[in-house]
Amino acid sequence: SFREGRGRPRRGYPLRSEEKSQHGRGNIPPSRHLWVGNLSHSLTENALAHHFLQFGELEKIAFQPGRSYAFINYRNEEEAFIAVRELQGFVIEGNPVRIEFAKA
Repeated sequence: SFREGRGRPRRGYPLRSEEKSQHGRGNIPPSRHLWVGNLSHSLTENALAHHFLQFGELEKIAFQPGRSYAFINYRNEEEAFIAVRELQGFVIEGNPVRIEFAKA
């Protein structure tokens, strides 16, 4: 018997383009290690950390002032996933940040 709605594409959940392209860097699987790009050159490490700390405890930030990217490692994988979901495209000091999962 045919059931209503079966086999239909789900409506109301289009994949945002940034979610599709998240794994663009060599198809790295999701992890607690994040690459954060498109950073403002005036951004400080403290200002960057402030945004990511709201989602969980950070293990390490690898950031050099004046660079347009940083690496952020969370202690917990789930918190990293939430940070990616919440901060992808978020404007920090005038730049929409791009976040991807990185190798450890």
